[in-house]
Formats: sequence, C-alpha cells, structure tokens
Amino acid sequence: MSSILMKKNEQIAIKFGSTLDNDQFELTKKLLSDDCNYFIGEAVLTGPDEICNSYEQNMVEGREKLDTLEWGESSIESIDDKKFIVHFTDYLTHKNKRHIHRCEQVLNFNNDGLICKITHIENPEEKEKLAEFYKAVGLIE
Repeated sequence: MSSILMKKNEQIAIKFGSTLDNDQFELTKKLLSDDCNYFIGEAVLTGPDEICNSYEQNMVEGREKLDTLEWGESSIESIDDKKFIVHFTDYLTHKNKRHIHRCEQVLNFNNDGLICKITHIENPEEKEKLAEFYKAVGLIE
C-alpha cells in the first residue's frame, strides 16, 4: 500500500464528503472520473453530471418535504489506498419530531486519483428507521 497514494486519495475522499455536506455539487463533479458509476439500489448512474444531479435532487426534494434537513460532517474510513468509506449523517426535523439518519458510500479510485465508482451501502436497519420516521410525521402511510 502506497502511503503517498493513500494520503492523496484520502484527501480527495474527505473533499468528496465535505462538498456534499455543503451542497457544493459543482465541486463534487470535479472529483469524479468521466466514466464514474454510482450504484444505488438497483440503479446505476454514470458520469459526474448524472451522479451530482441525483445528489442535488435528493437534497432539493428532502428540503421541500421536511421542515428541516441538515447534513452533518462526513467522516472517512480507509480500506486501502484506492478504497474508502464515507460516513454521512443527516439531521431531519418535521412536525417537531427529529430523526438522525446515517448512511455510507464506498468510493473507489482510478489511477488518475479520481473517484471511478461509488457504491451506496444499503443498511436495512437505517432504512426501516427512516420509514418509521416518515410514517410518524405523516409523509408516508
């Protein structure tokens, strides 16, 4: 494992999390390879525009339906010099009820130091807790 490569890619992974934490989607795009794939559930999004549009759409829709949607400060876990996990924390408030939602995404890097693959980690427990919150505040039945 190259410590120089790992440190460089780790800094990019940290920047990826930070740009998303701060809704800086244009900056996020610059960290992704042109052929980057984002695997989320059964869907596969390809390319910086499609991927970042999805992140932005998620933010816009969330803020339209909730009283408050705030992003926490993401953290990074190193797997190896080309693979990192970004841990995200979202703070949701609606009808005076609060919920903290956590999710993770695995980032894979290419040889050019760009993110070439993003995989959303499906956590059934977090998904269920989020659904329970949405039911409790009347957003879903």
